[in-house]
This record gives sequence, structure tokens and C-alpha cells, in this order.
Amino acid sequence: MVALALKKDARLDLKLTLNNKKLLAQAAILRGVDMTTFIIEPALKAAREVVEQVELKKTEQMALFKALSKPSQPIEGLKDLLSTGTFSER
Repeated sequence: MVALALKKDARLDLKLTLNNKKLLAQAAILRGVDMTTFIIEPALKAAREVVEQVELKKTEQMALFKALSKPSQPIEGLKDLLSTGTFSER
């Protein structure tokens, strides 16, 4: 795996059990990467998926708002139905 040399200007500290840390270290070694790479790559992938889903929902919300903002046109059949009185009067 090729790692890009990017300036790392933020830090994230994790608290975990010693057993979990050992497991992560072992898995990173088996994968051939450092622990940071092993932990951060799947976390970033999951974060991107969440953000994409939320962005899609925002787009859908805007489309719905736009559709609801348009003035509605009266439907003749509905106007006729509403003018015949209540359900119990029919």
C-alpha cells in the first residue's frame, strides 16, 4: 500500500482496552501498515459514506420543499367531492 505524504496537523486520541490495542496492532502488522493507517482508513470510508447519505437527503429535502412551494392546481374531481357535503351526508 502506498501512503501519501500529507501534512498531518491534527491529532486524535483514543482510549481503549489493552486487549483491543493489542488486537489492532496485530491486525495492522498482518496487513502490513501502521496502526494509524489501519484504524483511520476504514473510519474515513465510513465517514464519507455517512456524509454522502446526508448530502443526498439534503438534496431530496430541497426537492420536496421546492415541490411543496409551488402553488397547487385545483383538481375538478376533488372540488366536486368536497362540494357534496360530509361523508355522513352522502
